Amino acid sequence: MLGALAGLAAGLLIFGSGGFFLGRGTAGGAGPEPTSPGPTVSAGPSLGVYEQSQVEINQAKLTGALAPISQGWLSRLASCDRSGKAGGPSLNKGEKARVRCRVDGMTMIFVEYATVTDRDKARVKTLSQNVDARTLTPGVGPAGDKAAPSGRTLGSYVEYAYTVEEKQVRQTVAGIWWDDTKTPVAAYMLAFWKSGVGEDWAPMRDVWGRYA
Repeated sequence: MLGALAGLAAGLLIFGSGGFFLGRGTAGGAGPEPTSPGPTVSAGPSLGVYEQSQVEINQAKLTGALAPISQGWLSRLASCDRSGKAGGPSLNKGEKARVRCRVDGMTMIFVEYATVTDRDKARVKTLSQNVDARTLTPGVGPAGDKAAPSGRTLGSYVEYAYTVEEKQVRQTVAGIWWDDTKTPVAAYMLAFWKSGVGEDWAPMRDVWGRYA
């Protein structure tokens, strides 16, 4: 299990308009665009000391346009890396900023695109994989417009799946994509279908429902 999770953290880097991870092409890593500070999230007494610390650490990396879509996740995210920084993920074509984080056994990606059109082009690929998911991950839900439970975003919601090969072992990856219609941003969570979520959509939907 530890090996699988380590592989997941290292491999779930590349998704969006430039392609998918592990064997799919990526665009060259450009420097990050200037960002403005996002809204301050209260790290009040309702959060534990660890959670308050994570809010402070993660808030500095998820700034500008990425602040609203990531706000509910700040206390849960760990090991976040931003594009343009040492060890950070590379940018795909049409992206301005990308932040990769961990949430327990899953990987979270937050992306700011150059335009809404660039964001929509990236979403088209997830829509095709929503069809694939009907066979790969039974029980996948239909794609469509959906408000996040927090009300911070309203846009497209897509459950999807695809396969990757790691160390000659083929595995299925399940993902949830959501975006905000008004701004050129999107986020998605990825997990190995068998070892990560036990071949069940309920765990991913539960996490999304609590923090999105």
